[in-house]
Amino acid sequence: MPNGRCRRLKTTSEGGLTVTLLGTGTSTGVPVIGCTCRVCTSDDPRDKRRRCSAVVRAGGIHLVIDTGPDFRAQALEHPFGRVDAVLYTHHHFDHVAGLDDLRPYFYRNRRAIPCYAKPETAQVLRQSFPYIFEDGTYPGVVKLELHEVEAPFTVEDRYDADAPSVLVTPLDVRHGRLDIHGYRIGDFAYLTDTSFIPESTFEKLIGIDTLVLSALRPEPHPMHFTVREAIEAAERIGARQTYFIHMTHNLLHAETNAELPAGIALGYDGLTFETLGE
Repeated sequence: MPNGRCRRLKTTSEGGLTVTLLGTGTSTGVPVIGCTCRVCTSDDPRDKRRRCSAVVRAGGIHLVIDTGPDFRAQALEHPFGRVDAVLYTHHHFDHVAGLDDLRPYFYRNRRAIPCYAKPETAQVLRQSFPYIFEDGTYPGVVKLELHEVEAPFTVEDRYDADAPSVLVTPLDVRHGRLDIHGYRIGDFAYLTDTSFIPESTFEKLIGIDTLVLSALRPEPHPMHFTVREAIEAAERIGARQTYFIHMTHNLLHAETNAELPAGIALGYDGLTFETLGE
């Protein structure tokens, strides 16, 4: 629960986290419907990009970041048997539309699944899914609890009340004119749909091992970092490894990856990595 107790959690033999990128594409996904460009017709599976989502394993605790319209297919292709909490970055369709597909994670554990979001995002979720958050009369509905967060909070193990909890720090970033959340969990940070990072967030990113950051395309966009802008932000943050996500069909994986600086690479659907820990 927000501002609850938190014991330091060691999650792998090195004390890190395990992260799987479930989706790395922009709002249309890649391939784009009807498009015959060289990326959309590529045989490289890394050029197939579902909408952005990730799962972070911190010991036994599983944290999902966003549930877009591809969430069901992602969870079937890259299975994880439990969800202890969902962290929402913002309320756009490509990040929340799969919320109802959390239902199977409720079947084996009837405790509510907590969902954390900025107050503005939480309000849109209530309006978009009233049968879950407002009505409550449909007997088969998944039980979710919305928590409006702006400050660091802890996530507890839904299966073991005595297990250590995990500290999550929301990170303020801007998506065009929209203020949204990224998240820091231990030595890992996740920033999607980013066009501006304030100084206060740069300070909260000091010392991270692995960064996931959006890099839409080479050309400018009012709502997203370009590849060059993302490189500049990544180099300032200075993580050991940075992976780019939320990419359009303007970026061919192999070609773009070969041009990126050391320590920076394109992410791809299904990429799993561990952070080094402290």
